[in-house]
Amino acid sequence: MIDTLTSLRFIFALMVFGAHCYVIDDSFSSFFFKEGFVGVSFFFVLSGFIISYNYQKRLETQRVTRRNFWVARFARVYPLHWLTLFISILCGAYLLTPDWGRHFFASFTLTQAYIPQDDYFFSFNSPSWSLCCEQLFYILFPFLALWLKEDKKLWICFLLMAIAVPIGMYLTPEESIKGYWYVNPVTRFPDFVLGMILYRIYIKVAKRQISHHAGTLLEILAVIVFILFYFGAENIDKVYRYSCYYWLPVAFLLLAFSLQRGTLSRLLSCRILKTGGEISYGFYLIHLMVITAFVDWEKSSGSAIDSIVSVPLLFATIIGLSLASYYFFEKPLNKLIKKYLNN
Repeated sequence: MIDTLTSLRFIFALMVFGAHCYVIDDSFSSFFFKEGFVGVSFFFVLSGFIISYNYQKRLETQRVTRRNFWVARFARVYPLHWLTLFISILCGAYLLTPDWGRHFFASFTLTQAYIPQDDYFFSFNSPSWSLCCEQLFYILFPFLALWLKEDKKLWICFLLMAIAVPIGMYLTPEESIKGYWYVNPVTRFPDFVLGMILYRIYIKVAKRQISHHAGTLLEILAVIVFILFYFGAENIDKVYRYSCYYWLPVAFLLLAFSLQRGTLSRLLSCRILKTGGEISYGFYLIHLMVITAFVDWEKSSGSAIDSIVSVPLLFATIIGLSLASYYFFEKPLNKLIKKYLNN
C-alpha cells in the first residue's frame, strides 16, 4: 500500500465529515464545508488506482483468481455495511414506513443507488449508497483488467465516457441530477476507470529518477491546483462538480503523491495519518449515524451544545468507534470470511 494515499484517504474522509456537520450548526452550511462531498469522487478515483495497483498484474498472471478478488472485496465491504445497516434500523423509524421492506432489501444488497429516488439511495445509513457504486466497480474490474490491459483500449474507453458524461449532465433536468449523476453506479464508473488509467501512468512515471526537490514542487503544485479548483467550483453548476469537474485536480493530486518523492509525502507518511486512513472506511460509515443521533438527542432533550464543543466531541467519538470497529470487528471478520470462502 502507498502510505501517502492512505493518509489522503483520511483527509478526504474529514472533508465528508465537515460537509455533514451543517445539521449541527449553520456555520457549516458555507460553501467551504458543503463542497466536501468531493471526498466521494476522490474515493472512487482512488479505488480504481489502488485496486489496479494491488490486482492488475496478479490477475494478468493468474496469481489471483476472480473468486479470490471478489471474496476479498466482499469481506472488506459487507460486514461493516450490514452492521451499520442494522444499527441504523435500531436508531431510526424505518419499520414504521410503508416501503421499509423494499428499502431494506435495496440497502442490504447494495442496489439502492440504482433507484433514482432519495428515499431509496439515502435510506437507512445513507453514506452506504457509495458502496453500491464500489460494488459495481469490483464486479467489473477482473474483466476490465484483462479486456483493457492494453493502455490504448483503456484510454479510448475513458475518453468515450468523458465525452458522454458532460453531454448527459447538460441534458438532465435539475431535479434529477443527484439521482442520475451523483449516486448512480453506472454514471460514477468513469471515476473508477480514471483511477485505473492513473495506475498505468504511475507505473511508467515511477520508474524515472525524480529528485526530492522536483517531487516536492510537484506535490505543492498538485495541492495548489486542487485548491484553485475547489474554491473556483462555487461558480460551476453542481452537476459537473459531482464528478467530471474534479477529475483533473483529483488525478493530479493522486499521481503526485503516489510517487512519494517530496517533503509533503514525508509529512503525510506519519503514523497518525496512516492510521486515520486505515480506519477511514469505518469513519465514513459511522460518522453520519453519530451526527444524526446527536442532533436527535438535542431535539428530544431540548438541550443545545455549542458546536465549538460538540463537533470536536463527536469527532473524537467517531474516531474511537472507528478504531474499535477496525481492530475488533473489520479485521477479524475480514480474515475469517476470506479463510472460509476461499477454501
